[in-house]
Amino acid sequence: MPFQGIGGLLAKPLLLGMTRREIDRRLTRALGDAVGEIRTFRKAFWDTGVCDHYLEGDLILCYDDTDRLYYLEIHDAAPAHYDDVLLTGRPYGKVVADLRARGHRVVDGEAGCEVPEAGFNLTAVDVEDDSLGVESVGVFLRSPAEGVIRMSREPGVPAITEHDLVSGEGTRAVRLGQDRWELRARLGPALQSVPGYGGAAQDWYFDHGLILTFDEDERLKRLVISYVGAKGTARFRDVPLLDRPYADVVADLAALGVAVEPGELCGRVPGHGFTLSLMGRQNPAMPVSAVVFSGSS
Repeated sequence: MPFQGIGGLLAKPLLLGMTRREIDRRLTRALGDAVGEIRTFRKAFWDTGVCDHYLEGDLILCYDDTDRLYYLEIHDAAPAHYDDVLLTGRPYGKVVADLRARGHRVVDGEAGCEVPEAGFNLTAVDVEDDSLGVESVGVFLRSPAEGVIRMSREPGVPAITEHDLVSGEGTRAVRLGQDRWELRARLGPALQSVPGYGGAAQDWYFDHGLILTFDEDERLKRLVISYVGAKGTARFRDVPLLDRPYADVVADLAALGVAVEPGELCGRVPGHGFTLSLMGRQNPAMPVSAVVFSGSS
């Protein structure tokens, strides 16, 4: 179902744009206990939405920050077809050849290929050996290729290795509502992209540990602080927040009178407008992977 979702699993299809609650209800009614185990995780540390992995069906459903389905992945345990071509459980090269033989445009990529007009992509086990299988089929509402990434050309500035949080606003260097170009002048060159959801544009500052998401007016609407490939942290009232066990961070904040409300894969600090983000199921040993400020916090 191009740009819509998948059919055949149930009496009614799973459609992109459906809410997480709707999908859970549909699967539970149709399959009951056969739904099996569901593991919830974040696809990346900067994501504000979560993914549900249905282990029995080897199906991964990815939701945006409003809990609506924007992307899904099908693996071998859930056979997928398009135009009578079996996409899973077969050698990648044969799948691609069959799609092209039926007249579909297939665009090769680093990890697989995309069939743009049909609204799905294929990830190969190994693109260098097309005799190996298709690892997954991804169905999208908007092509990931549309989020073109390019580097801006501002002069470089020294890396920010510590961010002091400002209650309800962001950090000393970056505040919600600020203009994108004002920030660019202060922070230097950014890797520019279009996010899959949640905003009109995104600037990545890896040295600073920042991912900034902007609205259509190019005002900052979301700030994610996390360091990958560079060392740094975020602090609130001298409490370091990143890469420490969640329970330790919560305890240190509580000692200062700062309450943290448990959420799904996160801890919310509503009195100060930020969230402590986790990659997997919340438990005391899970480290805080990111700190998030957003207009809706």
